[in-house]
Amino acid sequence: MSKMLKASLLFAAALSLAACDSGKSTAATSAKPGEKAAPAAKDWTTTVVATPEGGFRMGNPDAKVKIVEFASLTCSHCRDFHKESLTTFKPNYVKTGQVSYEFRPFMLNIYDFAATKLAMCEGPDRFFTWANELYVNSDAWMEPFTKLTEADITPLRSLPPHEQIKGLAHAGKLNEFARVKGLPGAKFDACMSDQATFDALTKRQQAAIDTYQVQGTPTFLLNGKKLEGVANWATLEPKIKEAL
Repeated sequence: MSKMLKASLLFAAALSLAACDSGKSTAATSAKPGEKAAPAAKDWTTTVVATPEGGFRMGNPDAKVKIVEFASLTCSHCRDFHKESLTTFKPNYVKTGQVSYEFRPFMLNIYDFAATKLAMCEGPDRFFTWANELYVNSDAWMEPFTKLTEADITPLRSLPPHEQIKGLAHAGKLNEFARVKGLPGAKFDACMSDQATFDALTKRQQAAIDTYQVQGTPTFLLNGKKLEGVANWATLEPKIKEAL
């Protein structure tokens, strides 16, 4: 895992993005004549709520195993875990109710603040949809940011931090990405400029550092305990199986 950018450098807006370390519903059983068909099993991946810790939890709140991932939306390893989770983790563990999964944003750079605010913009029901769009299309939406010049960024430095995020999002054409995906420009701007969300993200990020010594992404918790040496699905799955 690479170390998180220091807070004092967060709004310097370096021109290169920071690197990071590190199915179908079950069918009802066929019934014999005169018998009632068994109800289809609940799909827990459709249950998503915001958590008091600032994350977004998918799954059974009473699951035996609770996984938390501190993740960055600009992190390639987090992106890889997301893609792996779509085919194994979520359908085999979260969907069945055995395991719950919570995504807690951990920003590595100012671009992460813009991406995280976009993912949060339409609330818990749409958070994982937006996170998926950002991970699957990471090269497309991140490329314009890598082309920004000092002349593009300098005017933003005199703005308050939350307005810097909006300005940078426009400079990097994240607003155009969001519009193509169905988010109106006015809604996008309101989300980017929201001071309360910015304050909450920075406060909860500091809490993650203080409480769990999170220094990079992805960092995983299993039932509230930080997992050392776990940075991908191959190393996480054995821990889940053991806990179950």
